[in-house]
Amino acid sequence: MLRFLRLCKLARVSVPKIMAYIDRMIDIQLAFGYDVGKGFVTGETEVCNLLPQLVDNQQIQETLYNRLEADRLVVTRQLGLLQRDRPWTAITVKTRQATTSTLNIMLSDAMQLKEEGFLDEMEYRLLVNAVQEKVQAIRHKGSLVAPSLPETQLRAISWLQGNERVADFFIENSEIHNYNINDVLIFRGDQPKGIYILVSGLCEAKYIPPDDEMDEAIPNYEFLTDLKFSEPSQEYIVSGNAIGVLGVLTNRPYNYTVRCDSAVQAYYITIQVVKDAFNIAPHPIMGLEASMWREIGIKLSLMVLPNVPAYHSWSSEKISMRLEHAFVPCLKAFKIFVVGELMEDIVLLDGVCQDMATREVFQPPCYIPRTVHRLIFPKSSQLVVSSQCPETKLLIVPAKDTDELDIMEDELDDLQCELVSNASSRCLYHRVIRKLSVESRNKSVMRGRKRKRGAKRVNYRESVWGKQMSSSTIPGVGSHTDKGVSKYYKPSLDNVPEKLETSQNNGETTSQHIQSARQSRLDSEQEIFNTMLSKTKGRTSDNK
Repeated sequence: MLRFLRLCKLARVSVPKIMAYIDRMIDIQLAFGYDVGKGFVTGETEVCNLLPQLVDNQQIQETLYNRLEADRLVVTRQLGLLQRDRPWTAITVKTRQATTSTLNIMLSDAMQLKEEGFLDEMEYRLLVNAVQEKVQAIRHKGSLVAPSLPETQLRAISWLQGNERVADFFIENSEIHNYNINDVLIFRGDQPKGIYILVSGLCEAKYIPPDDEMDEAIPNYEFLTDLKFSEPSQEYIVSGNAIGVLGVLTNRPYNYTVRCDSAVQAYYITIQVVKDAFNIAPHPIMGLEASMWREIGIKLSLMVLPNVPAYHSWSSEKISMRLEHAFVPCLKAFKIFVVGELMEDIVLLDGVCQDMATREVFQPPCYIPRTVHRLIFPKSSQLVVSSQCPETKLLIVPAKDTDELDIMEDELDDLQCELVSNASSRCLYHRVIRKLSVESRNKSVMRGRKRKRGAKRVNYRESVWGKQMSSSTIPGVGSHTDKGVSKYYKPSLDNVPEKLETSQNNGETTSQHIQSARQSRLDSEQEIFNTMLSKTKGRTSDNK
């Protein structure tokens, strides 16, 4: 017996391995439960959206909706707590779901290629078998994905993808703050003060509708699950999400309160740092501000498009794939916006606009019908709005294989488009080309198609920013002498045409100089026009 007891001492070596095996089995079971919970939440959301089509009685509909919403919040809270306690479990499930979704898209694309005749039966079978092997391997793979570092989570924010300089700037100018349970991050009615990016923990957001009716703007709350802005709602926020993005973009008071439901760690980025980051990535289509609006626009479009008859039979995944190429341009310089053939769909996100033909006023968020050809913006005298009306924001879904800059530059080329200042938005060369194209336009050329251009084109950045393009206010970015000081330096006027620099100094010149400059410009413009007209006539005579 004593010898047997001595042998039992060897069991101490195997105890850690047994405990590790038990923990692994627990993680696998929790991952399965997390996966089921995610599916339950998704199903609850879809059923809530379909309730108006399933139930006619308003009282029964409200009762079912409240019960479904309560169940969804309970499961969402449990999923958030599980993600807080075992972050690797949630990350593993999300990674597995993303990979499976990608493989399913590959299967559908292979089927489409086969139907279009690009793949024969043998090639299609080989592709399908290879993809299905990957799907089975992912389903039976028991390895867990390690949680990400806080810096990696910040860089994984959707509106920071591709903006490495902005991500570095945020990391250097922000801090990780620790909050205890029941601490309040945002109070309803406060002015925007910054952005919180959750690293760990769980937060609760309670939305309370604004006291005044806001028909011209959306409420300052980016976690809505439906378009019922007049009803209070509640949502749980898990790690990896950003809080306060819409407030920074609109500068409107918060319409919700965020409370910590557990111990929370979060990056805090002040509003001034975010404004400075707008100058680091100032592109009107792919910049930081446009990327933030794009993320909010996609969330709203996923709730707006299912109500459009053309998208009734579309699944949410298919609509999400369609919105991947959408963009939100800067429309500060537009009075009248022309809807061209290169734009598949348009969703109004913020502000108001009016159909020029029917005088129908669109309020956000809503879908702009495809029958609309011209939109009137608040800066036009034809549309009367209140002084608090925000800038109009449109989410544009381009046609297949169409570039965003081509769409906006074609927009500026359109004769029916009206800008705040047409003189500052077109260069001299393009005005001559435009004059020639008006006189020699062919009936076969349709408006809205891509037109062949010369070496120079209308600069969309110029028309958007105009006189506002100046040196950034960020330390190390404002002057050329700081070029070697800060790695965030980006010249703001090097690539800007000279006419913008002269437009900034117009206030210092006298009226006599302005008149002489205009006269010389008109003379040079007429000279270039006559030269190009003679060249055009010579080419046409040679062709004849």
